Amino acid sequence: MTATVLQALENKDRHLFTVHEDTPIREIASLMTRNRIGAVPVLDEHTHLRGLVSERDLVAALAGHGMDVAHLAAHDIMTRNVPTTTLDEQILKVGRKMTDCRARHLPIIDNGAVIGIVSIGDIVKFRVDEAERLASAMQDYVWRNDHGSVGH
Repeated sequence: MTATVLQALENKDRHLFTVHEDTPIREIASLMTRNRIGAVPVLDEHTHLRGLVSERDLVAALAGHGMDVAHLAAHDIMTRNVPTTTLDEQILKVGRKMTDCRARHLPIIDNGAVIGIVSIGDIVKFRVDEAERLASAMQDYVWRNDHGSVGH
């Protein structure tokens, strides 16, 4: 059985920060910095996903608008048509989707609502932890069954 997004996020604080389309960029940057997050979903007045503002979007806005960036809002810089995932989607599929779309963050959708966000860091951490658990289990098996001894 392949692990799912839900399993990958079991031990993660899943507090979700979101912004609205008219949220000023300065406020978004402050929110992301204070909470050490790399992206924030942008919701419309009906709380539907409209896009995502990531660190990459902020840098592109600064490069494109210079000091005028302070007058922009989320709807001016957000990435639209953002790929999403669900809690039951397999981790390997999510990782492939992120790689193919060159996305580092995917909003998690449940019943049409954004309920969280999964990052490439979450996927990598889960896969590394999974590999360490497997290696430890294999080592325990070898030593427990004395398969490690040479020449009987």
